[in-house]
Amino acid sequence: MASTVLYIAATVLLAQSTVAFNCSTPPIYVDIHKRAVHNSPIFQYGSFIGVGTPAQNHSLWPSLSQNHTSFAGKDYCNNSTLKDCADATGGTFITSESTSFTGNDKLQSLDSGSNFTGALAQDTLHLYTHYFETDGASQTLLENSTVEVASHGNINPGIVGMGLSSTVLQDLAAQGLIAARTYSLYIGQGFDRAGGAVNGSNTFGGYDSGRFQGDVHRYAMTTSDRNPLSVKVKDIIITNTADPSSNVSLFDTSKFPSSSAPTAFDAQLTTDQYPLSLPYQITQNFISHLGAQPDNTWGDNSLKLKNAFNGTLSIVLDDGFTVTIPPEVLMNASNITPIQDRPKDSDDAPFYLSTAFLSQVYVMMDFESFSFYLAEAVQKNNAVMPITFCPKATPVAYVRPKQSAWVSQGLIGAVIGGVLGGIGIAITAYCFWVGWARKHANRRQERELEAGQRRKLRSLQMEVEDVPEFDPPPKSATPFFWKKR
Repeated sequence: MASTVLYIAATVLLAQSTVAFNCSTPPIYVDIHKRAVHNSPIFQYGSFIGVGTPAQNHSLWPSLSQNHTSFAGKDYCNNSTLKDCADATGGTFITSESTSFTGNDKLQSLDSGSNFTGALAQDTLHLYTHYFETDGASQTLLENSTVEVASHGNINPGIVGMGLSSTVLQDLAAQGLIAARTYSLYIGQGFDRAGGAVNGSNTFGGYDSGRFQGDVHRYAMTTSDRNPLSVKVKDIIITNTADPSSNVSLFDTSKFPSSSAPTAFDAQLTTDQYPLSLPYQITQNFISHLGAQPDNTWGDNSLKLKNAFNGTLSIVLDDGFTVTIPPEVLMNASNITPIQDRPKDSDDAPFYLSTAFLSQVYVMMDFESFSFYLAEAVQKNNAVMPITFCPKATPVAYVRPKQSAWVSQGLIGAVIGGVLGGIGIAITAYCFWVGWARKHANRRQERELEAGQRRKLRSLQMEVEDVPEFDPPPKSATPFFWKKR
């Protein structure tokens, strides 16, 4: 009896959890690339999101730690130390131009330790789905969503907050616009610091199955941290591209005898900075091995190599998932690396696998079960394939249809090539035969004409009469009238 009750209770709970999420609701895809933004003279890289009525266009940078979606107010740059502020805020939000803007003093901030201050309000967000730059965009309206309008600070405040308590994700789920509080991100490489050309994407309530490949690795969120996505790094390996066997582990004390033995460490995933921030000893081993030195060209204390290096850096997580930073990312055209200098007495501060790391990774987050997934990113996908990300489900990468042995081994091509080649040979032979036959017929006709002409000539010759000759009679018998005169 007890087992029956437990079974019924479990069935009811399962039914309730299933009914709570309408997993037939399609996701909302929002691309990330450069575009014109409100009240700015240049194109800026970010998520294609607008605010207000009528909409003011913005490019918002995804943040895995901030919860509010925020915009720079019209006076932000007058009160900010942000470098090139007017060209780096993702656009300016002028509240007086929006008829749907509503201030609300009762709203409480969900973010602490932010590098800017502002006021919370409510307005309509425009989430633009724009699969390809050459195509037009459609929009999803998220009405009465909580936004923050920044007034003072020293960072780019144009941010779509995707932290643990993301207001945009909560509002989308509450209004039934997505199946649940799930979200996926590929940050891309199309921004100035990365110096690449690959665009990124957000997928609210889903994931892009064509943007990642290989095995998907699951991790638990650390809900006590401002950056809830945390992984354990057990090794970092540098490989010279010219010699793939030249692997050097930055954990190897035999290679770096003056260092203490490094141990596996926890690192947080973040989009708040570009360079990776690694433990001091690991950073020193990197400096020693590649001849790196401090540099602050980008204002982020990235290390710079004295000499060019064509190699990769592979980060190995404790479950075996390995993320390899390619040569063009490990060292840019100015020899600047994505590794940040680290003070000696700073190992109490968090370690970060930052935007440089995420440029090679597709990350999928399930805030309903507080878990996230990592997979190798497909840098250039030929098609966008958004799929609903139902809570507790494991994302699955798009797999191309299996090819038969004829296709995979190129036998169909060989057969088609053989058939076409045979047809070509047959056509060539036929044309040759037709030409020969025509020439042969012409020659035969010429011979027949010549023979006919000869026969006609002979016939004409036979029609001419020959005049007969008569011998004169003997003289003794010549009559008088046969007298020769």
